[in-house]
Amino acid sequence: MKLSKAFSVSTLLVASLQAVPASAGTLADIYREAVKNDPQLRAAQASYRATAETLPQAKAGLLPDISLSGNQTWNDTDSKSFDNTGLTLSLTQPVFDASRWYSFQRGKVISEQARLQFDQSAQNLIFRTVDAYLNVLRAINNLETNQAQERAIKRRLDQVNAQYEVGQIAITDVQEAQASYDNARVARIEAEGDLDNSYDALERLTGSTVNEVETLRDNYPIEAPEPPEAKPWLEKARKQNLGIQISDASVRSARENIRISRAGHSPTVNLNASYDYDDGSFTTDDSIETTSIGLSFKLPLYQGGGTSSRILESEYRLTEAMENREDTLRDVTQQTRGLLRNLRTDVLSVSARAQSIKSSETALEATELGYNEGTRNVVDVLNAEQQLYAAQRDYANARFGYVTNLFRFKQQIGTLNPDDIEVLDQWLESAK
Repeated sequence: MKLSKAFSVSTLLVASLQAVPASAGTLADIYREAVKNDPQLRAAQASYRATAETLPQAKAGLLPDISLSGNQTWNDTDSKSFDNTGLTLSLTQPVFDASRWYSFQRGKVISEQARLQFDQSAQNLIFRTVDAYLNVLRAINNLETNQAQERAIKRRLDQVNAQYEVGQIAITDVQEAQASYDNARVARIEAEGDLDNSYDALERLTGSTVNEVETLRDNYPIEAPEPPEAKPWLEKARKQNLGIQISDASVRSARENIRISRAGHSPTVNLNASYDYDDGSFTTDDSIETTSIGLSFKLPLYQGGGTSSRILESEYRLTEAMENREDTLRDVTQQTRGLLRNLRTDVLSVSARAQSIKSSETALEATELGYNEGTRNVVDVLNAEQQLYAAQRDYANARFGYVTNLFRFKQQIGTLNPDDIEVLDQWLESAK
């Protein structure tokens, strides 16, 4: 199935500029700005337009070649001086030229391939936007978790300092708490830098400063793709994956190139017509008009082996294209299977990590109770707190990882389009 019979990502991308209202969520706004300002997409668009000119250039080889030439000459001899003015209008129309015909067919394939490559760049922009946006959410979550951990450890440090001053605990507890607090400060500082870097990645996409994002709602559905079997997804990927379609176009282009090379042994027939006007000559001052029309025939007999060599080269290029196509197919198959497994794993992981938070909270409460009763030390409490914050951080990152893998999966099966941005945008809300 060709993409033109299903949907064109680039067409939907352009339509999305008009479809997203001004009141849309932050993700949709960022994507809309990226469509207008992302240098990679604009470069891909320019490349597509340039490559698409291959078709009219190839078509020109089948159309008439008309030219007008003229001359103005002044002649001076011993016996006579005279001016000569000449005009020639000539036309050449290919009647039979297999090379030019196959070049035209190859131009169609190259033009289609260029469109597919632009569609692929459009899909890449969708994924890059979502990935960069989720990286910001990850960085925000990591920073908030580290800040909360730092505050909690600071309260614990103040508590043990007060206990030490009245002689209730040993200095080693204070030192342990101080070390944990120092590590928490370092982690918070690094998280701040990571957040700034993630915002810079969004700025690279949009060309403007982004300093606010919305967060993923708690009830965002974490569900495995249906059906769970890989076979229907692989069939869809083999039909709709843009990388495979581009490889298919490369194979077709290579086949047309073989025909072009073999046409080097074929005859060519051209229709030639001309009109010539000469005003003045050495023998007479009268003008002369000449009209001619005819066919010319040319059959290549020997060109030093160059044509045969070009045929061999083009046949090797076809083999190269077919092997690259097979490699792309295997890669898409591997990626699709892997992402399907990852999504199923993500669903289980998110559920398990949610339970891990509850278990960590219970463990922390028990450890604090034991600390107050004197059966646990401050190190146990600090470790329990760190385990809780790690569980909270891992849970949020697992949810973001699921969304990333879901968009990767859609890209592999060839369905990723701007509508997916709008759907995800509906599951975002302003941070409380």
